[in-house]
Amino acid sequence: MQKIGIILGSGLSKFRNELTNQNVIYSELGGIHEKQVIEGKLNNNSVVLFTGRNHFYETYSKEKVFRNVSLAKDLNIDFLIVTNAAGGLNPQFNISDLMLIKSHINFFQKPLIESQKVEFSPDIIKWAKDCAIRNKIKIYEGCYYASSGPVYETQAEINFIKKSGADSVGMSTIPDILRANELGIKTLGISCITNLLHYGMNAKVTHDEVVSAGAKAYKVFSNYLNALINDY
Repeated sequence: MQKIGIILGSGLSKFRNELTNQNVIYSELGGIHEKQVIEGKLNNNSVVLFTGRNHFYETYSKEKVFRNVSLAKDLNIDFLIVTNAAGGLNPQFNISDLMLIKSHINFFQKPLIESQKVEFSPDIIKWAKDCAIRNKIKIYEGCYYASSGPVYETQAEINFIKKSGADSVGMSTIPDILRANELGIKTLGISCITNLLHYGMNAKVTHDEVVSAGAKAYKVFSNYLNALINDY
C-alpha cells in the first residue's frame, strides 16, 4: 500500500485533526517548534504527518534538520508533500493563496547534501495543478527563495529577492526536498502565503503573525491536501 507523508509548516499543524486512528510515533518538545510524527488514516489512505521541523537557525546538526525526511524513509513513505508558511513576493498573491514550488533559490550559504540538485518533477506539478483545478482551488506555481533565518527580511532584502525572480520566501523546505531527492522519495513543495512582501508595504512581521495567518488559511490548505491525498 502506498504511504503519503506531509511535513506541515508554521500555523498548519491543525491538519493533524483530520487523521483517524492516530498513533504518535515520535515527539520532541525542545526547540522553537513542537515536533511530532503521527501516523493515521485519511479517507482510508495511510498518511504520516510531521508537525514542526528543525531549522538550521535552531541547530547546526544536519541529522536534526533532516530528521523528518530520514524518518519518512524509515517508514517507507513513497511520496512526501513538503509545506511551508511563506512570504508572498509575487504581486498577484493574497494571504492564504497556495503556490506549487517549481524552482528555488538556495541562500542557506552552506552545502546541505553532496548533490545540491533538486528535481521538481514536471509530472507531479502538473498532476497537483490539475487536481486543484478539478476541485476549484486557486493555485499558483512559482520560485521559492530559501534562507537560513532566523530574522525576517528587511525592505532592502525584499527588493533584492524580488529582483532575483522569487515568488515566495521562507526558511525551510529546500533542505527537506534535497534530502528526499537524495533518498529517492518523490516530493511536492507547497507554499502557503501567510504575509505579503510588496514594495511600500510594512515589511515588519512576527512569527506569531505568520502562525495566525496560517491558521486563517487553514480551510483552503486542508481542502487541497485532502484532494491531493484522495487523488494520489
